Amino acid sequence: MKTAPPRLSEREVRTMLPRIFAGLAAADTIILKHLSHARISLKEDGSEVTVADRGAERVLRRHLSAARPDAAVLGEEYGGTLPTTGACWLIDPIDGTASYVLGSPMFGTLLSLVVDGEPVFGCIHLSALRETTYAARGGGCWLRRAGDRPRRVHVGAACGLGEARVGLTSFKKSDIGYLRGRWRLAAVTRAVGRMRLVGDCVQYALLCRGVLDAAIDPLMNPWDIGALVPCVLEAGGSCSDLAGGTDDLLHQNSFVAASTATLRRALCARARGPARRGRR
Repeated sequence: MKTAPPRLSEREVRTMLPRIFAGLAAADTIILKHLSHARISLKEDGSEVTVADRGAERVLRRHLSAARPDAAVLGEEYGGTLPTTGACWLIDPIDGTASYVLGSPMFGTLLSLVVDGEPVFGCIHLSALRETTYAARGGGCWLRRAGDRPRRVHVGAACGLGEARVGLTSFKKSDIGYLRGRWRLAAVTRAVGRMRLVGDCVQYALLCRGVLDAAIDPLMNPWDIGALVPCVLEAGGSCSDLAGGTDDLLHQNSFVAASTATLRRALCARARGPARRGRR
């Protein structure tokens, strides 16, 4: 029998949230200071990084360690390990660095708390748009805008593939990318009602409040996925990797979320392409 995933108590969430928001505010000071004029440098893996990415992660590590001293930390810029037992914070200080250096507001900070390998809290913080979507498992998904009280949000009504409004971050690892990959995103774009290159974590915040019906990312890391899972599930949505698997999502390298499991499975089927015939 599959055991229920771990959850935080209401008291734990109430205690953590002020420290989390204080950390995000401190990180915003760095991130918004360098917006549109931070120079990109390349890491060993070829991905982009700025002084704001690194400075924001250092600040967030300090605040999150104070909020949950027993938790390990794994961040995009300064690494760490993701333990199979116990608690761990996952940090992506700027998700959407390519947009950030252009001065586009379509970037965000992703934070999540993982317990025994399961994301139990997630936060999608959009600095330039001054809003935060966050969720703890079992506690609903919430939208907090500057100056307003948090309000609970939900995914939109069920719809078919041909009506769906779908967000996409990039064409990496797909049949329409510069370097061809396994995912058949050309078939997805032809099948859905409307496809938009929204980008990165912003599209999942829009999904959680019903603006989009689905969102796709063909290339992901644990610090990207961890924050999205609680938000999408608590908003009433469904998520998996692009192969359709729903287990051990933190260790997969693609992600798709939708307002319903039916729509998500339809997207996955298109992305996988027709089944290959085996030998008889």
